[in-house]
Amino acid sequence: MTIEDEVRSLQKFRMFHEVESGKLKLLAMISDRVVFHPDEVIYEQGAVSDAVYIVLEGQYNVSLRTKSGEIGFAQHVRGALLGEAGVLCDQNRMVTITAETSVVALRIDREAFLQLLKESPPFNHAVMRELGRQIMDLNNICAQLVEKLPKGSAIADAGISLAVPSGAH
Repeated sequence: MTIEDEVRSLQKFRMFHEVESGKLKLLAMISDRVVFHPDEVIYEQGAVSDAVYIVLEGQYNVSLRTKSGEIGFAQHVRGALLGEAGVLCDQNRMVTITAETSVVALRIDREAFLQLLKESPPFNHAVMRELGRQIMDLNNICAQLVEKLPKGSAIADAGISLAVPSGAH
């Protein structure tokens, strides 16, 4: 696939609609095209956040290891940005991402991704918008989970104690 093909692929994603084609071309040039086969791990929970992935094709699953076992909690398709939070926060991977189908992605090294954020306000805005969307999705998931809890359980009533005490500034 040529750089121009990669740019056309990126332009199809809602996240990059406002990013100038020159910056998308730079993104395509600094990234590596990688292919993951079904059941192949894209990245593992606890691993160093050394890169960001843009999923061009395919479907993948998100899972979280806990003391009680592994929890699969999301399934996604192309157009997603993976690993950006860990890179931005300089934290290890919080979840495991596994290809469900063949996944084609662009892999952008951590430093190149951070540099592109600094140099391109539209790219920076696209990433912030994506992070905001993810936060909204997580808020909805949390709200649905809390609604399923029995009334009177500690977590269901936790919101009450979140108010700022009177006199606190």
